[in-house]
Amino acid sequence: MGAHNRKIIIMKQRVLTILFAIYMLTQGALAQSIIMRSNDDRLFQDFSWLPYAFFSESFGLGVGVGMGYTGWPEEPSSVLGAITLGTKGSYNFIGAITDLRVPGTRRFYMNPLFVFGRYQDQFIYAGKSNPGFEGERAGANDSDPDNFLEATQWDNRIELETRYLLPIGHGRGDENIINRYVVSGGVLESGASGGTDWNPLKSGRTHLVVTPGWREQTLENDDIEVPLKTINVEVGIERDNRDFPFNPSAGSYQKIMYKKDFHDDEQLGGWDVWAVQWSKVFDLGQTGHFRQQTLAFDFTTAYVPSWETGIVDGSEVITKRPPQYEGARLGGIDKMRAYEDNRFHDKAAIYYSAEYRVIPYWQPLKGVDFLEFANISYWQWVLFFEAGQVSPHWNVSDLHDDLHFDGGVSLRGMLHTAVVRLDFAFGEEGGRVIAMYGHPY
Repeated sequence: MGAHNRKIIIMKQRVLTILFAIYMLTQGALAQSIIMRSNDDRLFQDFSWLPYAFFSESFGLGVGVGMGYTGWPEEPSSVLGAITLGTKGSYNFIGAITDLRVPGTRRFYMNPLFVFGRYQDQFIYAGKSNPGFEGERAGANDSDPDNFLEATQWDNRIELETRYLLPIGHGRGDENIINRYVVSGGVLESGASGGTDWNPLKSGRTHLVVTPGWREQTLENDDIEVPLKTINVEVGIERDNRDFPFNPSAGSYQKIMYKKDFHDDEQLGGWDVWAVQWSKVFDLGQTGHFRQQTLAFDFTTAYVPSWETGIVDGSEVITKRPPQYEGARLGGIDKMRAYEDNRFHDKAAIYYSAEYRVIPYWQPLKGVDFLEFANISYWQWVLFFEAGQVSPHWNVSDLHDDLHFDGGVSLRGMLHTAVVRLDFAFGEEGGRVIAMYGHPY
């Protein structure tokens, strides 16, 4: 089935499972933070679980259960897991612990994550001169949307993110290592962790981040069995100067990261990538209909300096390049949402986005009996627009001469204390409906 015939595509891999698993984190999962409602005076340890079912191309009928335990082994920590099985043979298992303090330290926290799964009927934009597309590299900026491999995919990964909170801004003082947000109806009432000053010494929370990771995707069909593996370490510095990162009304976010691969594969090993992200949120104030209005912008760019292109026996060969799910890439749940996962990937990428977000006073979902378990604090309406391009060179002209565009609408809400979203995105290659947790930025 060609991409042009897939007009609306439900996210068909692991996203639905992650959505339900993260939903169980009733205290959220951003760095060293606790969300409390204005009528709570302390955090309670809490176990939650939720069975779920859905239909998708990959799973068929999928059923599963997500579980989470918050407030253990320490106040900001959460333990979560989810398992999903499908009638078409797809399945996965996810486990994670958030904000696990490194023993003997005050400011070091770990976030281990592991995901193991097998997914049927996946579209992979990888390969050179695939059947019917001689001379074209799948995933290039001008590549045909039907130039993909369809395969069963094994996708397994383990990450161990370690964060150190610098004692500056809103992270100064031992009493501020864990930030406590007090909300009323899902909107911040007190406890802002940023947005008061541009100076990182005075405002925001700044982390040094180190994340070793392993991931392997194996593609299987009648003609191929290709493992795409990476063993890497990511280092970065992240400054979150938003007032309430779960649902910000003001402030900014910046991150600079470098990731290095140590796998010994001659073609796909030894790569590295730099990436920079900047986002900004403006408070547009309240109106007679909206209790919160914001305008949010995001800019991201990435560059793979190790990427090398050469000629061997008259054919182009690319070495020291990341697999299609790493590096400079666009398409998926957060960037260019109307396009398939990792639809575009190259040596360099650039991305722009704008979102207009409103929370109306009118909230009919709160009175629906069968939704009481979800404890919906608000629902939010969003209009969004995105533009991006990948290129074999990082320069301003090459990254703006053939931009791809998409846009759409989103319905979001705060369930317990986790933000979930349902995005309807439309672009030149069709559209997608994406279920996910958290704002994309």
